[in-house]
Amino acid sequence: MKTKFYKSSKTLALGMSLLFGVTSGTAQDGSQLFQTNCAACHKTTDGKLVGPGMAGITEKRSTEWLKSWIKDSQAMIASGDPDAKAISAEYNNMVMPPFTQFSGAEMDALITYLGTLGAGSGTDTAQMVDIVYSDVEIAEGKKYFTGEKSFFNGGPSCISCHDVSADGVVGGYLAKDLTDVYARLGEAGIMAMITNAPFPAMNSAYKNNPVSGPEQKSLSAFLKSVSANQPENRSSSVITFLAYGFGGFFVLLILIMLIWNKRKKHSVKEQIFARQIRSIN
Repeated sequence: MKTKFYKSSKTLALGMSLLFGVTSGTAQDGSQLFQTNCAACHKTTDGKLVGPGMAGITEKRSTEWLKSWIKDSQAMIASGDPDAKAISAEYNNMVMPPFTQFSGAEMDALITYLGTLGAGSGTDTAQMVDIVYSDVEIAEGKKYFTGEKSFFNGGPSCISCHDVSADGVVGGYLAKDLTDVYARLGEAGIMAMITNAPFPAMNSAYKNNPVSGPEQKSLSAFLKSVSANQPENRSSSVITFLAYGFGGFFVLLILIMLIWNKRKKHSVKEQIFARQIRSIN
């Protein structure tokens, strides 16, 4: 009888250890997924970064809602989901990249990990600090942004894909305009985005060519300067654009007039006919 009880107890203990081992492993896998894919925009506390903090998120939203949001937040917003639309509006319509590549097991692991971040798991009461940058840092940041100065590890310059409304800067349009990014994210958010970019193209560009801490700070300095001067920069850019546009139009118009005046006003045959008529007369 004792032997039977011992075996049953041993089997139960083994089953419990396997259960807790699987749960712990799942949470650990979820933690790794979070750090790789989510930490650039979300804190594990209730503090805001690019997006909301994750503390207590599984108590606020259902598992199915969270899975749908993580998989494709834009589809949820487009469907008219009121919570999805409210969150998007609260965070300046910042586009969260879809994570359709997550398998069912990975999604479950991530949700399990988020469940460990209960409402009492951390409170972040820190506010965005008004950091004062030097003129040298701002100038350096502009050089890094425009590509005038290369990043130490060889990553592409920001201007390849992004634009800002600043004097002497004409950027790309492959990605979001960064004129007001500092006002929205602050230094911590900008550094998080650069360090662990959630967007595939950006992540691929800097994965093997990371931007160093001092370089990130210089970029933040430049972007803060741009954000602070946003109204002036935008009006200046519009005026410059219109001036170049009208100037180009008038130059083109003058060239057309010059070419038109030099055109042949009569056909070659008309002159031959005129000579023949004169000879007959």
